[in-house]
Amino acid sequence: MTIEPSQKPKNSSLDNAANIAIIIACAALLAMVANYFYQRTAFFHPNPGPPPGAAKKGETLKALQAVLPAGTERTLVVAVAPGCHFCDESLPFYKALIAQRNEKGSQVKFIAAVPGEDQKEPETTKFAGAGVTPDQMVSVDFAAIKVPGTPTLMLVDKQGKVLNVWIGKLDADGEKDVLALL
Repeated sequence: MTIEPSQKPKNSSLDNAANIAIIIACAALLAMVANYFYQRTAFFHPNPGPPPGAAKKGETLKALQAVLPAGTERTLVVAVAPGCHFCDESLPFYKALIAQRNEKGSQVKFIAAVPGEDQKEPETTKFAGAGVTPDQMVSVDFAAIKVPGTPTLMLVDKQGKVLNVWIGKLDADGEKDVLALL
């Protein structure tokens, strides 16, 4: 049995409204997903730069001058904090960095900085447990040295002038950049 064109059932207005609602819902969902990826991927923001308030190359941080080792031309300051899982995940890199520095005979000092005096002992213990032996563990006001988050690495000269800065857990390319500066 075949249905003649004149006998085909016609869509009701309720069916049309449901189809339109489904199309609108799919378009809205697609727009939300596109916005999510736009906001969160480096593809759309390849070099976002440092966050507002972060230390910048060429800036002199007077608060660092008091903790820099005397007679040292360059110091790598690594700002860490208790409870920072990115800091913990970076410990193997810090260990490799110190080992490579020592192997090269580089004069760059490695200082780990924490935001409070009471945090020096637990962080020293954590570093030692991971086999990381910084030249010093110091307490510095992170706001005064413009640390927006941890870990932050800053290569500074003997006056506290920022030569380079890296914010967050470094990827392989970032680690290579730091190692090349030793």
